[in-house]
Amino acid sequence: MTKISIEIPELAVVALIGASGSGKTTFAKAHFKPTEVLSSDYFRTLVSDVETNQLVTSQAFDTLYYVANMRLELGKLTVIDATNVQKEARAKVVAQAKKQNCHAIAIVLDIPEKVCKERNNKRLDRDFGDQVIRRQSLQLRRSIRSLQKEGFRYIHVLSSEEEAANVEIIRRPLWNNKREISGPFDIIGDIHGCYDELTALLEKLGYS
Repeated sequence: MTKISIEIPELAVVALIGASGSGKTTFAKAHFKPTEVLSSDYFRTLVSDVETNQLVTSQAFDTLYYVANMRLELGKLTVIDATNVQKEARAKVVAQAKKQNCHAIAIVLDIPEKVCKERNNKRLDRDFGDQVIRRQSLQLRRSIRSLQKEGFRYIHVLSSEEEAANVEIIRRPLWNNKREISGPFDIIGDIHGCYDELTALLEKLGYS
């Protein structure tokens, strides 16, 4: 299978969207720096010492988005690793992007429900039943067509294990990122109404 190229801006909020067991965390580890990925499970552990403690979900996400905001203020790509199958959860991602004047990107792992159930049944740290996966998968399928209206600028849907395993993430520089351009430069300011003078100056500088 050929590589699937996914282009994302070098500064953005990336929401990984998928049911539990769809491989979001594995995908994140394969394509992003550990410091770029903010996992809801990690933040549950951070605030309560227990990764699966659903009672601290609110506190965990408050902390997660506090850190996300700090990263984006520093111009750092930020990836939200959570199920994000509910519209209310995704709204926080979009709101964060708007607050920091950057794009919200959705990478959807639309992995078959059967695969997600099999993976979760093998995880000893997960004690919820198949009905949870069924509900999340249904929420995911209902969500895909509305992602653009919700405010996601770029949407990438991976519909199989093979597609998820053959992704290449390409980071696109922002339009104002000119770090790869080296000088010397000639900087000319305040040229309003001075066309003749500007033309003479450009000729003197050696431009044609």
